[in-house]
Amino acid sequence: SRGLLARKREMNELKDRVVYCEKKVTDLASKNKQIKEQLTITRNKLEELQEKKWECQQRINNVDNAIFRIGQEMDQLENFVQTITQDLEKKLKEEQSHTMKLLQIKDDLKKSQTARLEEESYFKEKEQELRECEREFEESKEELLKIKADYRILQEEEKGLLREMERLDSYIEESWSRVEKIDKEIEDARHKQQLCSEQIKSIKYSLADLHEALELEEKKVQSADHERQAFQGNIKREERRLEELRGKLNDLKEKVSLAKMEQSEIRIKMKSLADFTRENFGVELGQIYQDFLVEDFSESETREELREKKEYLQKLGEVNLTAIQEHEALKERYEFIKNQREDLLSSIESLRKAIRKINKTSREKFLATFDAVDKKLKEIFPILFNGGSAGLRLMDESKPLESGVLVEVRPPGKKLSHMGLLSGGEKALVAMALLFSIYMIKPSPFCLLDEVDAPLDETNIDRFNNLLQEIKKSSQIIMITHNRKTMEMVDRLYGITMEEPGISKIVSVDIEGLKNNHQIQ
Repeated sequence: SRGLLARKREMNELKDRVVYCEKKVTDLASKNKQIKEQLTITRNKLEELQEKKWECQQRINNVDNAIFRIGQEMDQLENFVQTITQDLEKKLKEEQSHTMKLLQIKDDLKKSQTARLEEESYFKEKEQELRECEREFEESKEELLKIKADYRILQEEEKGLLREMERLDSYIEESWSRVEKIDKEIEDARHKQQLCSEQIKSIKYSLADLHEALELEEKKVQSADHERQAFQGNIKREERRLEELRGKLNDLKEKVSLAKMEQSEIRIKMKSLADFTRENFGVELGQIYQDFLVEDFSESETREELREKKEYLQKLGEVNLTAIQEHEALKERYEFIKNQREDLLSSIESLRKAIRKINKTSREKFLATFDAVDKKLKEIFPILFNGGSAGLRLMDESKPLESGVLVEVRPPGKKLSHMGLLSGGEKALVAMALLFSIYMIKPSPFCLLDEVDAPLDETNIDRFNNLLQEIKKSSQIIMITHNRKTMEMVDRLYGITMEEPGISKIVSVDIEGLKNNHQIQ
């Protein structure tokens, strides 16, 4: 009886201790749950901080790209300012040369004026002598005619010099306007440079602020990492304590089960178990239990395995029943986007091939046409200038489609120069030579010209007419003109006259027919 009472008392103590241990386990489990929740919160915060870090890095990359672009623009502006300064120096040199030429022309004009005054005084003296010597009129008549002819030549030369002075004045005004325009562009470029420098300073300041913010965020991330590591250490310690408590609990349960495992109770339990299996499952437990016996059965190992499987099941979480449908939808969308990307890449590649083909064809055709125009210009220029040479040159031969074309001319008796240094008539002739060079590559059946010979003098008109004779071999020319020499070389003339006010009338003359009739007669 003493053994039974002691055993019962021990069983009651063990029950109380089991209740205490289970309560302690529940408390530890709640603490573990809280720690896990805090861990998830800190992980979310860590992910947010990581995203902020990537955003800051992206902003820094954008700022670096902006600084790089601004640097490129600054380089372009500096190159532009250098080119403008070079052009300005060149224009100043041209202006100095023009002022020297103007002074020389003024000196020549003064000399011609003095010569004119001398000739006028000489002419007056001759008139006085003519009045006094009427008997010698026949002898001095020829000399007087010579003097008048010289006087007319001097007047023509004076008019030519005046026209040249007017042209030089207009060219000087144009040069000054261009210089003012270039000065204005330089001021604009400097203003833009100042704005760019201010933008660079502001960007540098904002970049420094971003660096400071990034350092603060990195410090916060480091502190969050330390906290997370501390939480993980606490969790591991609590888990070790939980395992120890569970081991003690298992020992206590084993002692309790040993105390309870009496033969009668075991038989009753076995009988109740057999009845339960028979009633609920229709299975005779006494016949099949040997199939499920394990020779080396260990309760602790089985409980540990059960605990690990429960933890694994908890880690798996809830089952997502729509995962297959979501996977199929995402897979379908992925395939669609992948096909779209492949189509875009193939279309981009085909466009690049087409662009390369177009650039190649354009380059070949442009270079062929450029060579043909250059060849024709070398043939036509000597006709208009009675000698000399001309040619076309690319400003950047490595990029013919983007390069400018420079017309280099060498009039007879002059140095090689470009069109900007020629006179008005020479410019007109060079422009005609270039246009007719392009025209003569593939001449059309008809060529219509509207007062093309207006800015030309008598000498240049003859050369222009020689060029028309060459063009006449491949095209029929219809020309509107007021020049008599041009009218003399045509086959047929058409004129508009107004014999009565308000009534126009067309008059035609078949010059070629008249020439043929005259030759026949």
